[in-house]
Amino acid sequence: MNNFKIKEKKDYNLTELADSLYNLAEAAYQTGSPWKKEQYLTDLTNALTNYFIIEEKGTIVAFLAYQKIVDEVEVANLAVHPKSQNKGYGGILMKLVDKISGVNQIFLEVRVKNFSAKNLYLAHGYEVISRRADYYQNPIEDALIMVKKVRSILENEV
Repeated sequence: MNNFKIKEKKDYNLTELADSLYNLAEAAYQTGSPWKKEQYLTDLTNALTNYFIIEEKGTIVAFLAYQKIVDEVEVANLAVHPKSQNKGYGGILMKLVDKISGVNQIFLEVRVKNFSAKNLYLAHGYEVISRRADYYQNPIEDALIMVKKVRSILENEV
């Protein structure tokens, strides 16, 4: 694996970061970015959201957007640039989410036909708990709701 750096949204100008994340997602997703540039900027300025960002040689090549509320995290977006795929960056991002302090469960949605993402999540201990019909657009597709229990809720009571 090449030299890389892990950063967070606080390390960037958020307007420029929104443009970079949008462009990366446009390249990474078969159907193009799931969000518009404006949505990235809105998400970046939300105090409840954070991002893990991987850079290679000063260029953003992967990111994971998440929101932590109390003891749960929802992964909102994960993308790896096609030229940087198969380098383990998706796994690195998933491990970073596991280490967020005070988290019991991590939730995410994935397209039913996004086999590579689904396999990544399964390999990192996520399980399918539900299905949402017609959740995604362009094309219309169901979403699988997945969860990973990081810590038992009972552990918190001891």
